[in-house]
Amino acid sequence: MTRIAPGKPRGSKSGTDLKGLHEGEGEEVKFTLRPLQEACSGGLRPSFKSQATHESAVIDRRYSVINEVCRRLARQLVRLGRTYPGRGSAATVLAAFLSVATTTQGQEAVRMSMASAQAAEARSRNASTSGYYNLQLGPTTWRFGSGLGLEYNDNVNYLPKAEGDFILRPQINARMFLPVTDRNSLSLTLGGGYAAYIEHPELSRVFVTPDSELSFDLYVGDFWINLHDRFSITESVYQDPTVTGAGDFSQLQNTLGAAALWDLNKVILRMGYDHTDYTSLTGDQRQRDGQSEIFSASAGYALKPGMLLGVELGGGFLRYTGTNFSNASQWNVGCLFQTPVSEYIQFKGSAGYTVYMPEAGGSMGTASDFSGFYAQIALTHRLNRYLDYSLSGGRSINSSYYGGTFELYQANLRANWKILHKISLGTSLNYEHGTQLTAGSEVFTRYGAGITLGRAITRKLSGSLGYQFYWRESDLPDRNYTVNILSLNFNYAF
Repeated sequence: MTRIAPGKPRGSKSGTDLKGLHEGEGEEVKFTLRPLQEACSGGLRPSFKSQATHESAVIDRRYSVINEVCRRLARQLVRLGRTYPGRGSAATVLAAFLSVATTTQGQEAVRMSMASAQAAEARSRNASTSGYYNLQLGPTTWRFGSGLGLEYNDNVNYLPKAEGDFILRPQINARMFLPVTDRNSLSLTLGGGYAAYIEHPELSRVFVTPDSELSFDLYVGDFWINLHDRFSITESVYQDPTVTGAGDFSQLQNTLGAAALWDLNKVILRMGYDHTDYTSLTGDQRQRDGQSEIFSASAGYALKPGMLLGVELGGGFLRYTGTNFSNASQWNVGCLFQTPVSEYIQFKGSAGYTVYMPEAGGSMGTASDFSGFYAQIALTHRLNRYLDYSLSGGRSINSSYYGGTFELYQANLRANWKILHKISLGTSLNYEHGTQLTAGSEVFTRYGAGITLGRAITRKLSGSLGYQFYWRESDLPDRNYTVNILSLNFNYAF
């Protein structure tokens, strides 16, 4: 068992410092001579990102700054040649080289293949950075952490008549990385804990965080294949807008699936399959066990760096173990588009047509087909160095935790504020309007708002203070509620 010492951060002080331009702020930043030489010779290789939009936007920003520096150097070298005629030949040649390099790179940024050997190596290098993982066990590297949450919830049963309680949430987190070959790797992410209610001990239960998964990345030629097993135990009622009156809500979800990507540079093809099991852990008869089979595929064409236009299609089957709810099938077809609107604004959207077809035989509500459009949009914007935000929303057809299916309109606004020294500040606003397609045909609206303050206390210990509010209205009796949640969390990285 070996502890890994933190690696030396990249971008050390070695090399000659040059002053350049900050991204739109007019501030001075420093560039080292070595990255500049690599950029001007075409040798700059951007770090791999799994999302093509983000990857291309980052590359474009880097090259715009580097090209400006190269142009400035070229002008300075021309002046040097005029001032010192004996050195004019070498200065002129270098100036011409810099001008050609910037012109060529300005035409089109070269995008690294998402399934190439370089991409695989970059993924492996990023995942196995010695500064992130802190423990080595045989061929595997690990990172362990722990957390403790202190929470007050003034409506633990999510009913019109509220009852409050204090909740303790100890938690442990672990990440593992195993390089199988130089290009292929196995990774594990696990987070879990226990929610202990002080005044209502009957509501106490375990939880597993939604990002827990076992994942294997396989690279074969221009193909990237991901095999995964994702699992979670949900215990926070407010995570689903359809749930009310169930303070002891708990459900195990386990998703086993595969995803494949074929990167042909201009054309990117994706395909995926997921099988999910839903298992109730609380004994509430309103919650039904079930399974779903989801298939998806998409094809995108890169119109230019960072801009992708394509089509998508999908389908699935939903089956319940009990007989109260109708089994159903669903399919959709549509188009997708993503592009950088500007250097600091990114847009991504999809829209199409979907059909939901329940089978006859369920006793909860009338089984009838439902069809209509779906749409999802997302916009991220770095306004300035003090504020960046993301806006998302759309219309979709979803399965509820209690069974059945509902139509949902939603809008979300999240902002990160950098206005307090050494303190992170995040705010959020949420809107959801849903219609139950089966199981009672409820129509509900929910509003939400939240704020979080975070700070690093020591190098390994951090803390955060948060507040979350939800207000739910329904056309059915006893399904309205308001809830205020105040939380204090501490996280320690070993």
